[in-house]
Amino acid sequence: MSAGNVMHNATAKAVPGYTECLYSQHKIDTGTGNRIMFFKSREKDDRLKNELIQSMEEKFQSLNQEISESSSRLEELNRKVGQLQLSVQKHDMSIEDLLEEWEDRRSDEADVRARFQEGERSENLLLKVFEAYQEQFWNLKRFADTADSEWAGQLALMEKNLQHDRQLCGISIIGECGIEINYDLHEVIEVLDTTDDRLDGVVAAVYSCGYLYKGKVKKKARVGVYRTAHIHG
Repeated sequence: MSAGNVMHNATAKAVPGYTECLYSQHKIDTGTGNRIMFFKSREKDDRLKNELIQSMEEKFQSLNQEISESSSRLEELNRKVGQLQLSVQKHDMSIEDLLEEWEDRRSDEADVRARFQEGERSENLLLKVFEAYQEQFWNLKRFADTADSEWAGQLALMEKNLQHDRQLCGISIIGECGIEINYDLHEVIEVLDTTDDRLDGVVAAVYSCGYLYKGKVKKKARVGVYRTAHIHG
């Protein structure tokens, strides 16, 4: 037995109620310790609970902020999409306007081309009529020059009066005698010999007149031309 136990037993015998007192004190100490542990545990739970609540509130605030920022970004994106759609609509309208304008221009160009072609056909028909008329008039003039001088004079006056109208239409007659041959204007169908060197290459006769239309040769005059004949002895 230890010295502590011996002392405890001696004290218990010498002091009445010592053992009961110690037992009561032990119960008091045990209860107090239990209460202290309970309060400490409760404080710990409360602290953990508060920390959890605070953490949840912080996460909730962070989530609200992210939602707000996402909403702002979404609004900005919707705004940009709206601007893009408006720009696309304007672009489409511009393309449609250009296509319509292009179609109108193509239609106008087609009308102009058709009118121009019709004008060319009409012009060519009128020139053919003029050629036929001029050919008959030239033959009649040649006949009158040899048959009736008075009639020839009347035809010459008619031709002079028509000259102004022909010039207004851009027509110039190729039918003059006594000028130097020009192969751009004349087609030689006869060569006449001459001993006069001054007549060499000169138009001797016009058998069928030609004409220029707007500065271009439409028909060459058919002519006879002098050529110098050199006779060697």
